[in-house]
Amino acid sequence: MTGAGYKASPVTRARSLLIGGLLQVLLLSATGASAAAPDLWIENGSIPAAPAELLQFSDALSKLAERLRPSVVQVGLNENRDVNRELPKDHPQVPEERPRLGSGFIIHPDGYLVTNQHVLTRSGQIEVELFGGEKALATVVGRDARTDLALLKIDPPRPLTALPLGDSDTLKVGELVLAIGNPFGLDYSVTMGVVSRKGRALGAGGPYDEFIQTDAAINPGNSGGPLLNLRGEVVGINAATVPNRRVGFAIPINLAKTILPELKEYGKIRWGFLGVTIQQLTATLAQALSAEGTKGVLVNGVVPKQAAERAGLKPGDIIIGFDGMTTENVRDLQRKVGRTPIGRTSVVKIIRKGTMEEIPIQVGELPQQAVLAAEPPKRDLGLTVEALDQDKAKKFKLKEDEGLVVTDVAKNGPGAQAGLQPGDLIKEVNQQLVSSLEEYRHSLDQSMKGGIDLFLVKRGEAVFYVAVRPRG
Repeated sequence: MTGAGYKASPVTRARSLLIGGLLQVLLLSATGASAAAPDLWIENGSIPAAPAELLQFSDALSKLAERLRPSVVQVGLNENRDVNRELPKDHPQVPEERPRLGSGFIIHPDGYLVTNQHVLTRSGQIEVELFGGEKALATVVGRDARTDLALLKIDPPRPLTALPLGDSDTLKVGELVLAIGNPFGLDYSVTMGVVSRKGRALGAGGPYDEFIQTDAAINPGNSGGPLLNLRGEVVGINAATVPNRRVGFAIPINLAKTILPELKEYGKIRWGFLGVTIQQLTATLAQALSAEGTKGVLVNGVVPKQAAERAGLKPGDIIIGFDGMTTENVRDLQRKVGRTPIGRTSVVKIIRKGTMEEIPIQVGELPQQAVLAAEPPKRDLGLTVEALDQDKAKKFKLKEDEGLVVTDVAKNGPGAQAGLQPGDLIKEVNQQLVSSLEEYRHSLDQSMKGGIDLFLVKRGEAVFYVAVRPRG
C-alpha cells in the first residue's frame, strides 16, 4: 500500500537501494563498452572509403596470392656451405641462407620443380615441403651453375598444381610483380613490387647475366621461388639480392625455358665452345690491328686441340660475325656460341691483318673448367724487359723459366698507362712471337698502324693484348 502518508520501513529502504544498485551495475555492464567507445576509436566515421576499383584490386590481389601459394615449395637442405663457391666467377654474390631453406615452384603436375642450383647441396638428401605440409625427397634431374638453375623431381604425395610460365620478354619496366618464397624460413611469404629494370648485368657480367631487377622484397630463403605477373604467370626465378637494400634480381623465365628441356634430357647444359680466349676490342687495339671501329671480339689465345685451332683461328683475329649474326662484344659472342648445338658447323667472320675472312668451324662442347674470356688489365701500374731465368721466375712467382718478362715499369710511362706491370710475360710483339731479346728488339722495329706497339701478354692464367702508344 502506497500513499502520501506511507513511510517505508528501514528494511524496505535498504532492499530498494540494493536492487537499484544492482540494476545500475547491470546497466553499466551492458552499455559500458559502447559508452566508452567514442573516447577510444571511431567505428563508423566520416572518412571516405577507398575507391571501389582500388578495393576490387586489393581483393583480386589477395585471391591471386591465395591461388598461387600452393604451387610454391620449400627446399630443405641438409648441410651448410659457401654457396658462392659453386657459382661461376661472373655470377653475382648470393647470401648464405640461414636457416638452410630455399624455395622452388612446381612446373608440372608429375612432380617437376624448379629452383636455383646454388640452394642445393652437392650430396645428401634434398627434402621438399609442399604447401599443405607434406614432405617428399627430391632427386636432382639436372643443374647448371652458369645460369644458376636446377630441375628437381619428387614423387607427388597428392595431385599437384603447376604454375604457368609466362613471357619475360614482354615484361615492362614499372609492371607490378609478386615474389613468393620462404625468406628467413618464414614460409610462403608474398611481397609485391615493380619491375625496376630488365637486362641488368651484375658482377663481371657473364654471358647470361641479364637479370630482372625488382623492388619486390627478395631475401635469403627466397632463392628459387617464382616472380610472377598479375596474370599469375612465372616471369622470373628469384636468385639474388643486394644486402641491406630493397633491390632483388630474378632470372628471366624465357632463359629457363630454353634450358629446362636439356636439363631433363642430359642432366646438364651442353654449352657450345670454340676454344678461344677473348677480350673486348678497344679503339687503340682496333687502330693497331687496322680495324675500323670497336665492334668485334679480339682473339688473344687459342686452346690446343679445340675447335678454333682445328679451324685455323689465330691470336690477333677479330671476330665480327658468327652464323650470320654480328658479334659486337664479348657477351654477344659467348651467348651465340654457347647456345649453338654441339657439332654444328658454323661460319665465323673475322678480320685478320685488315682483311675480312670467313672460316667454317665445327662447334665443340665447353669443358668443365674452360676459361672463356680474359679481360685486359684494369689498373695503371706502369718498361724494362729481360730474359727470364730461375731467379726472376722465383721473384715474380712464375711457372715458366724461359722467355721474356717485364721487370720494371716507369711511373706514368707508356707501359704503365697501357697497364703493363712487373711479372708480365711477353709472348708476342706486333704479332710476332718473341722468346729472346733479339727477337723483341726486332719486333719493336715493326710497329703497328699509327706507331702503336701491340703486346701479347700472359699474366697468371690470363692471356691478353695490350696496345702501347710510344711517347711522342
